[in-house]
Amino acid sequence: MRAAVVEKPGVLKIKEVETPKINSRQILIKIQVASICNATDNHIMHGIFEGYHDFYPQILGHELSGEILEIGSEVTNFKLGDIIVMYSPNGAFCEYVAIDADWPLLARVPETTPLRIRSLSEMLHGAYVQAVYPAQIKSDETALIVGLGPMGLTAAVTAKLTAGKVIGIDLNELRVQKALELGIDAAFNRSEMTADEIVEAVKEANGGKEVDVVVMCISEDRSAELDAFDMAVSALKYRGRMTGLVVDVKNIKNNHSMNPQLLIKKDATFAHTLNQKGEAGQDEHKIFQDAVNMVAAGKIDFSPFVTHEVTLDRLSEVLDLCIHNMNEVIKVVVYPN
Repeated sequence: MRAAVVEKPGVLKIKEVETPKINSRQILIKIQVASICNATDNHIMHGIFEGYHDFYPQILGHELSGEILEIGSEVTNFKLGDIIVMYSPNGAFCEYVAIDADWPLLARVPETTPLRIRSLSEMLHGAYVQAVYPAQIKSDETALIVGLGPMGLTAAVTAKLTAGKVIGIDLNELRVQKALELGIDAAFNRSEMTADEIVEAVKEANGGKEVDVVVMCISEDRSAELDAFDMAVSALKYRGRMTGLVVDVKNIKNNHSMNPQLLIKKDATFAHTLNQKGEAGQDEHKIFQDAVNMVAAGKIDFSPFVTHEVTLDRLSEVLDLCIHNMNEVIKVVVYPN
């Protein structure tokens, strides 16, 4: 099968590799559509991912959707032809992938979900299940989303499902405007305002009050002052709640700074992962499946996220766009087959 292989940091090749074979507990998926994770895929590409993807060579990508072609003899929870979306530990920019049938980061995709946005539903696990859902945002509360990349926009639109008001912050004007297009109540461009001005603007947009919840959706702080966390905590009310994405980047301490006294003074509750049973008594997999179903039901619309659709041959080009031309790209969809 054809696959996009990072042979070593900075070297990506489209090449023939062996099609995976399944064991009795696995399923084989023909990948219909995949998508670039702007942060992690570039971190892997350039050798700065910290943790489980820090090895070479490897097939790049982890956001995918496809059809089940083969089922192991011990598998009972899927059938041939099922369409799934998943976080793949074995690559996504390839024609086929094998995975254990009990892999938790996997959900069925209703056939009514348009093909071009199916793999984008994978973002719901990180942005919604692990960041927005744990905050349990109520209808009379305001959520502030810091970072409006694809994951931040996903956090924003899912927060909007329950929050009374959602406000966003980013350094990039395309992302600020995209948030407003998606129905976010207010969004501000940090590159055009000081941190103090942002905090005051957030309060004004929230009726003069600090926000109830902050969701941090940045892999690194790109502001010159490295003050994204301090700015967010300053906008948070006393005993407010903070959650955020977990993004594994080497030397992350050099990409952020934070005054812990601000958190202590605010007596903030900080949580970044979901308790397996959650406040609603649901497990993580069920919450992920419920969120994927909301896409099919039209409650979450990923269509405005898609700015590029490519085949494997253009992968290197669009990966570069994701980090060097942020005013041109939100989400790139890739068709490996």
